[in-house]
Amino acid sequence: MRQRTSKARRHRHQVKVLKSEVMSPRIAWINFLGVLRALIKISLMIGLLLAVAYGIRVAIEHTFHRNPDFQLKAINLNPNDVLDEVELVSLLNIDIAANIFEIDVNALEAKLRDQDAIASADVERNLPGTLNFQIITRKPVAWIACKEEGFSSTRGFGSLLVDHEGFTYRCPAGQVATNHALPILSIAKDDDHPIRVGKILKHPQYHETLRLLNSLISQCPEEIQMVDSISQANDWSLILMTRGGTAATFGLGDHDRQIEYLRHALAHAQRKNYKIGTINLIPKRNVPISLSTDSPPPRAIPVIEETLEAAPSHTQSDDLRNLLNRN
Repeated sequence: MRQRTSKARRHRHQVKVLKSEVMSPRIAWINFLGVLRALIKISLMIGLLLAVAYGIRVAIEHTFHRNPDFQLKAINLNPNDVLDEVELVSLLNIDIAANIFEIDVNALEAKLRDQDAIASADVERNLPGTLNFQIITRKPVAWIACKEEGFSSTRGFGSLLVDHEGFTYRCPAGQVATNHALPILSIAKDDDHPIRVGKILKHPQYHETLRLLNSLISQCPEEIQMVDSISQANDWSLILMTRGGTAATFGLGDHDRQIEYLRHALAHAQRKNYKIGTINLIPKRNVPISLSTDSPPPRAIPVIEETLEAAPSHTQSDDLRNLLNRN
């Protein structure tokens, strides 16, 4: 007996349909009108949006840019030693009759930061008609002198200053008086480390002289004004000239001990009413000194050995050497 399957077989018949469209001039015209209406609607919407945008722009122009209430009326500048308000307007070429919204504060900030003597600058609008300027000027630590590269050993307008970060810049007129007491760091020309205004100074002699200056500042900041200049004499010594005319020879290290010797020596000379011409602070004992005369004091010659040959035979000199030896 033949068994039947539980599922009935279904046969699918493929039916092919021929689709035909009839195009007539009337139908084509109706389709064209439909497309035209859609384009008109889109154009009207775009026109409406443009009209709204133009209206907003006109309203903004009338409310802000053409409103006399927002005309620049005041400039506020924080007290500083580089620029005053007149110099600021001249430097930035600010139109004092301009609308405050027409002034590009970002461009003003960028131009201020391009000034070497300015470390940072911030410009803000204060409605209705005020510009606020907040600038931070560089704080120098010393003057830089290098005769071979055209930087003279003078303290004045246009001379070279260096700040705590080693950044060099020309001294503006407002900083001459406030920084006139700073020491001069004299360095020799080095083709591998040229001095460039507006750049970080990487000269080896600068770092050696600055190290001694920083030791002076940390040990006796109240006496830093006694220093006239610091220069490197050779590979192992520095020359510190005091404003009183004493030439003190320092080593490249052991500065704290040598500074203490110098302080005792100058104090002793002042008590005894005489003047030291040269003093070599490198030896720990038997420190060589010479007394000053009416002529300019000679530059100290570095002495490595602990010898007294360079010191004159003088009672005051002997007293001073004994004082330093006890210290």
